[in-house]
Amino acid sequence: MLVLHLLGHNYISRDGVPFKVSAKTLALLTYLTLQRRPQHREHLAELMWNTPDALRNLRVELNRLQHLGLKLFPARQSLLELRLQTDLDQWTKEADTLPESRLSEWLSLGSSLPLSGLEDLGSDAFRAWLDGQKWAISQQIETTLSRVYLRALQGGRVGAAGLIRVHAEELGIQLNAAHPTVPVPGAVQGPGAVQFERQEVQQQFRRVLQLARAAPQLVLLSGRHDGGSRELVQQLVAQSDWQVIQMQAVVHSELQQATFLHQLMRVLPPDSQAAAWRLLTNPSDTGEDLIRVWTLVAASGLPLVIAIYDLHLLTPFLLDSLRFAMDLPISLTLVLSTSTLVGDHVLRDALGSFDRSRLHPIEVPALAVQEMMEAVREQQGLLTTDQLRAYATRVAQQSDGWDLHARALIASGLPLTGSHTTPPGIVRNTLLSELARLGLPLRRSLARLAMVYNPLDRNVASVLLGADADEVLAEAVAQNLLVTAAPEETILMPRLIYQTSDIEDGLGFVSESLRVALAGTLTSLERREIREKLAAYFLPTDPALAQYYAERAGLKDPATAPPVRRQEQTGAPSPAASWMTLELAPPVTGPDHSSRQERRTGNGYRAALEQGQLQVLRSGLYGRPPLLQLTWPSVPAGHWHLVARLDVQKGAPTWGRSMRPYALGLRAGQGARLVFSGQTTDGQATAGPTDEYLEQGVLHTPGPPIPFGSWFLLEGLGDEGPLEMSFRMLDVALTIAEFRWGTCTLLPLEKSVAVARDHYSQ
Repeated sequence: MLVLHLLGHNYISRDGVPFKVSAKTLALLTYLTLQRRPQHREHLAELMWNTPDALRNLRVELNRLQHLGLKLFPARQSLLELRLQTDLDQWTKEADTLPESRLSEWLSLGSSLPLSGLEDLGSDAFRAWLDGQKWAISQQIETTLSRVYLRALQGGRVGAAGLIRVHAEELGIQLNAAHPTVPVPGAVQGPGAVQFERQEVQQQFRRVLQLARAAPQLVLLSGRHDGGSRELVQQLVAQSDWQVIQMQAVVHSELQQATFLHQLMRVLPPDSQAAAWRLLTNPSDTGEDLIRVWTLVAASGLPLVIAIYDLHLLTPFLLDSLRFAMDLPISLTLVLSTSTLVGDHVLRDALGSFDRSRLHPIEVPALAVQEMMEAVREQQGLLTTDQLRAYATRVAQQSDGWDLHARALIASGLPLTGSHTTPPGIVRNTLLSELARLGLPLRRSLARLAMVYNPLDRNVASVLLGADADEVLAEAVAQNLLVTAAPEETILMPRLIYQTSDIEDGLGFVSESLRVALAGTLTSLERREIREKLAAYFLPTDPALAQYYAERAGLKDPATAPPVRRQEQTGAPSPAASWMTLELAPPVTGPDHSSRQERRTGNGYRAALEQGQLQVLRSGLYGRPPLLQLTWPSVPAGHWHLVARLDVQKGAPTWGRSMRPYALGLRAGQGARLVFSGQTTDGQATAGPTDEYLEQGVLHTPGPPIPFGSWFLLEGLGDEGPLEMSFRMLDVALTIAEFRWGTCTLLPLEKSVAVARDHYSQ
């Protein structure tokens, strides 16, 4: 059976084996197959040769086919007709019954520019026809990929959907253009699908679009956003005349230009598409193509938004394109986003010479609890108000505020309560794909470091990496994969001022999801070997931690199983505070959540001010939980009260000399620190201390256990002096609506700002 191959390089196969014919014969058979109707010999001859002896040349090619044993046309017939089976027909037909096991193979068939190899044949009329056919086949590929992508999402196969999306982006195909309601992998399908509004970011984008009507503007997008920003940009232009092009960044300038042209042809008017195809199929090695491409854009008169995602460097081609585009007299908005795990300093440094008045940094913040509640309210309609807040808080805490992770958790049916869940597969795969550009040696080294529970330092790294430790640590810090992780961190309230110290040498991965994903790339044998090394290293200085590593490595040597040491207790707790449960959430008169502020520390604590309330969240790196202190200026002695709710709490492993975990601590001046932890349904504390104890010279007085999942009131008498609110938990989610100490109102927010202003002016 003969098959005409249109996807990628053009050729014919017989019974699965390539069959050699001349280039003109191949062009002739391709034309007849795609036209799908009889063609006169004279027309075919002029189309293929356009010379006085064109008919004789046609007879020669038809005779060659006869000699090859291909009797495709009757003799002495003026009209020729042919309908060969094509690989495109097979590819589109298979799309409807494609098993996931063959997805990668199927995608590879549609991975190249169609009808390649015929560009220099025939007359001008044939080449114009060829350009049109390439465009039509590309549209058919886009439609087919979109259909398979949509079906994968509807079937909950987020891994397959992610693979299709990546493949489409490499081809310059925008799947959402064909199906604008299709969300990114990890999204929930059907009624009540989760959509995150991102109202503040929308407002900033709209202001930029207004400015871009008069002159090109450049947006520098930062923050972990992934598909959420693509949806956001698409929504912003949906009801306007703005056309949008969204694509992944690639290192090679030829591929970036080809991707852009593929996307551009989707929005260009028909009379400009042929010129775009010529640029795509016949690129030059000079800079003239850059001028021609942007001239096409300018001539179209279209207001255009061009977004390029996951930049980890600005190539000379991209930089030259940006400079040229920013000086055009057109309505244009350029959006650049760095790779998720790389800081936006990459863009700031490269764009230093640009007109600063037309550069707009926009940060897509981590998802907030209130925003999460609004997004899942319809889907979780059977939950009470308290349960809805608890669910939204748990999703925001476990996802670290990352859209993709949040959608995956919701789609997986995250329960209302329970222990910390491992990152979903789509999250792990996405994180690892972002690291692919780093090279295998660095990724392997990072995977070994991921076996160290926080924090890690140069000495531990040297045990696992040898002489390469310093170089690996420096590169990981530069790539924002490792960050400073001090044993104690401080945020100044109420302005959320946070700064790391240069003298701290402890490091931690930027997220627990990243650490887990990297550690998962090792074999079980490799993980056991690393744990054995860590057990031997920590035995002299930290026997309890050494014991833990030894047990995980399956070691039986008693030397690696030292006794656990515990802190000395000083006595029973004093009745320093009392609490009561509130029926409903307390009224708060703070600003709306669009003015939300958040600070993230190196240890993964997130302190946020939203609607006047304070939220503290942590989805912690496994290890001994560090201390976070929120400090206010001096307060007077007197009665204090605090209205709050605890929705997530997980303590720490009992590694001997570990500092004791607690969900909330309060201390004024030089007095004792009151510490509180959550209770179970029978009123017992689930984690944290039960007796007074000394820690780093400070007396810690445990208060009564506090309830989960509902608002409660704490109150007591306190000293004067600087005020500190502290947290020491592996995982925690605590929201504080009201906080008063003596005559000072510290929360809601707007009253707290006045207190701080009075203090700082003294």
